[in-house]
Amino acid sequence: LIKKVRVPKPDDPHSHTPSLTPSPRYVLIKKVRVAKPDDPEKVKEEPKTMNDLLQATLPENRYDEVVSLELVAVDPSGSTSAIPFPHDDVPMMVASAAEAVVAHQAAGDAEAVNTLVEDEERPVSKYAEGLVQLDNGVKISPDSSKWECAESGMKENLWLNLSTGYIGSGRKNWDGSGGTNGGLNHYTATGNLYPLAVKLGTITPTDADVYSYAPDEDQMVKVPKLGEYLKHWGINIMDLQKTDKSMAEMELDLNQNAELWAITEKGAKLEPVSGPGFTGLVNLGNSCYMNSTLQLLMASPASPLLLKYGDKAIADSLIATAPTDAPAEDPITQLAKLANGIASGDYSVAPPTPTTTDGDEGKDGAGAAAEGPSAAAAMASEFGALLKPRMFKTLVGRGHSEFSSGRQQDAEEYLQHLLEFIGRAEHQASSSGRFTTCMGPTLDKPIASWCVH
Repeated sequence: LIKKVRVPKPDDPHSHTPSLTPSPRYVLIKKVRVAKPDDPEKVKEEPKTMNDLLQATLPENRYDEVVSLELVAVDPSGSTSAIPFPHDDVPMMVASAAEAVVAHQAAGDAEAVNTLVEDEERPVSKYAEGLVQLDNGVKISPDSSKWECAESGMKENLWLNLSTGYIGSGRKNWDGSGGTNGGLNHYTATGNLYPLAVKLGTITPTDADVYSYAPDEDQMVKVPKLGEYLKHWGINIMDLQKTDKSMAEMELDLNQNAELWAITEKGAKLEPVSGPGFTGLVNLGNSCYMNSTLQLLMASPASPLLLKYGDKAIADSLIATAPTDAPAEDPITQLAKLANGIASGDYSVAPPTPTTTDGDEGKDGAGAAAEGPSAAAAMASEFGALLKPRMFKTLVGRGHSEFSSGRQQDAEEYLQHLLEFIGRAEHQASSSGRFTTCMGPTLDKPIASWCVH
C-alpha cells in the first residue's frame, strides 16, 4: 500500500533524509503476513463445526502481520531514495505529516465513524470546570515519536492525564487489543483524584477524545477548556494534527472484525462453498441485521429480487440508465449492483487449490503442482466475503432515525422498511418507463405483488 504526502524540503544540510529538489515524498507502507508457528504440543484436528471451520480460516488466526514504513523521495528523473521510518534525522514536520498519512482513514469508514460519534452522546464532564492541574514541571514534547506509556513503554493508544501530565496506555479490549491499562492504573494509584485523560494523536484544533475514569461518568466526555488545559503541559492544539485512531474508529474496527459464529452443525464435516448464490456480505459494523435480511430475500433462485435485478444484462441496462448526475443516490442502480454481485458469483470464488506434495500424483501422473490460484481466489480465501454494501446501507437508511445509525437493529423491522423503500423506488422507475426499457413488461411489476401472504 503506497500513500502520497508532499512535505517541505528539509533545511538541515546534514540531514540523512532524502534531500532532493522539491518533489513528492511518499510513505511506503509494507505489510507482510508471516504464518504463525505451529504449536508442537497442540493436536491438529479437522474442523467439525461451523465455528471450527471459520475460525481456522480467519487470517488473524493463521498469520501475524509485520508492518514496516519507509520515507521515499522521487526526483524529476525518476530515481528514488528511501530511509526507514521512524528515523532520528527526519524533521518533526515531516514525521508528523508521515504519521498523519499512516493514520489516514478511507472515506467510507469516515462516514461510518461519524455515524458512531453522532449516536454517542458525550456530555460535558462535571470535573472539567476548575480542573486541578499539578505544577510538577512536566512538559509534553510536540514530537509524537517521543510519546510512550510511562508504565509499559507502549507507543500506541496513549492517554495524557490532564491533571498530572502522566502518559499511560489505554484499556485492554475484550479481544486482547488496545493497551495495558496504564492510564487507568495511574488514576487508581493517585487515589482516584484525577479522572480526565485525553488521547494523544486525536488532538486537533477542533476536537479530541477525552475519557473520564470517574465511576459516576466512566465514558467519553467533552472538556470545553481543553486547549487551555493542554497548554499547561506545553501542548498547543493549533500545532497538532490527528495521527492516531479515535475511539469511534477503534470501535468500528472491532465491530467489523467481530466474528460471532453460531455452532449449528455439530459433528458435520463442513466444506467451503463458492460461486453464484454463495456470496457473503462484509460486516460494516453492526450491520448483520441488514446482511441477513438481504441474504434471506436473495436466497432462492426464484427470488423476485434476483429475477428482476440479478440478471447481468438487466443489471447492466439499469446501471446504464441511472441518473448521470447522482447514480450513487439512485436506489434502482444500487439494488441492481448488489443483486447482480450476489447472484453472479463474481465476488465468491473457490479457495486456492492446494499444490500437490511430493509423492502425490498430479496431472498426467507426473507429480505436477496444481496451477496457482487467481488473485481473486487468493483474496477470497484470506478475506471471505468481498461485497461491501456500504452505499446501499447509507441510501436505504437515509432519513430514518434508526437505520441511519450505527446501532444494532431488528431485522424484521428492517425488512418492512426495505420493502417499502424498494416499492417507492420501483413505482418511480416504472412510471418513467425505465423498467419496460430495461427488463420488458413481464418483469415490470412491483416486488410486493410477487409475494403471497
